[in-house]
Amino acid sequence: MAVLITGGSGLVGSHIIMELLEEKKAEKVIIYDVATPRNSFVIKHLGKEVIYVDGNVLDPGRLFETVKKYNVDGIIHTTAFINYKYIVSNPMISIQTNVTGTLNVLELARINDLKIVFTSSGAVYGKVKNYATEKMPVKPTDIYGVTKSAGEMLGEQYSRTYGIDFITVRLYFIYGYGQSLNVESLEQALSPPVHPLNILYLFMLKSVKEESLRIENGGDSKLDLTYVKDAAHGVLLAYYAKKPRHKIYNISSGQSHSLKEIAEIINQHTGRKFIQIGSGMIEGWPQRAQYLDNTLAKRELGYSPRYGVKGGLTEFYDLIKKDRM
Repeated sequence: MAVLITGGSGLVGSHIIMELLEEKKAEKVIIYDVATPRNSFVIKHLGKEVIYVDGNVLDPGRLFETVKKYNVDGIIHTTAFINYKYIVSNPMISIQTNVTGTLNVLELARINDLKIVFTSSGAVYGKVKNYATEKMPVKPTDIYGVTKSAGEMLGEQYSRTYGIDFITVRLYFIYGYGQSLNVESLEQALSPPVHPLNILYLFMLKSVKEESLRIENGGDSKLDLTYVKDAAHGVLLAYYAKKPRHKIYNISSGQSHSLKEIAEIINQHTGRKFIQIGSGMIEGWPQRAQYLDNTLAKRELGYSPRYGVKGGLTEFYDLIKKDRM
């Protein structure tokens, strides 16, 4: 069985490949990406179980050629521009990649009768006060969310019209080793638009460097942060599911945690109180659902976070520390 993963060199894609190889779930994995693999585990398997193809999702001919050459059985589509600042500054290429790229993958699936799992985002829900379930209406409030909702709707229509097997998994604030973040200071982390993952990474960086960080307020700011290995596991459960009852699943930790709680977990793991944060809210904190309800994925896919917030944060810290030694 050969699985093609668009964006396989990225954070989520590379961890999907890691689980596929570690648990021997696929005979062959095809990375289709404009970026070469960076994950050391994946690199070790290049030329063996893993094949890298330098390809753009905006090139349908290259996609078709790759699927035929490697006798691909299904696609996990993770390619997307996700950085808010980049998308706002470069809307044309971002929308083309996120929407037209998805359309090209759908056409590929239609012609070759392939299953697709599409990695969407909780951004499609827009502003939600508490938590979000799959039954809630899609009301994105930014360009990224709009591109993801467009991909979902295109996939739904292709499924209805052409009968392709299309499943959407909505991921939420994914963090983990290999993340492309360059945050060195509190000013950078808090510069608008505020991204919670920048703050989390700064917590990690300061703790690993054994430097103190004090934030006067913001400890009550909450969000559902999902460890990348939990996200990858949920994606693969959706991919291997046989005729699940639903076609959209929230894949997340399923819980909200405050910045104060996150700081306490990191401090407890290091045995030092490097991170101190006062009460209150971070100015400009995303007006998103505090968490995605993953009950449906648990019931129908058998999904359950293997790491959760504590396990994910501590492993993330250990990997960053090891990398900097």
